Amino acid sequence: MQQPTDATTTQALISEALAACRVLPPHERLVELNDRLRAELAQSVATVQAQMGGMDRGSVDWHRRQRALDAASNATAENLGSGLLSAAMHVAELGRRLVELNALTMGGEDA
Repeated sequence: MQQPTDATTTQALISEALAACRVLPPHERLVELNDRLRAELAQSVATVQAQMGGMDRGSVDWHRRQRALDAASNATAENLGSGLLSAAMHVAELGRRLVELNALTMGGEDA
């Protein structure tokens, strides 16, 4: 099980994931990023779900969070793929989903 990470480490992870398509890292690094991003996403998903428990179902904020959860679920349902570029694109997508969920967990409403 992955250890919880601080905000600085999470931001560095996200930055590396989003840059993966510009300069393709080795496949082993993409596997590591994939695993770490999935662990971070799981924590953020749990936080957003907890927030939703106190919201009016059907409100704008509730739907915003549900949409972000659905997008995260879709992203985590996919795998790295067999090619380096497809793996990099997948890692970048996981990074984008983490940015979106983290914005919601920090109280941001424009994710």
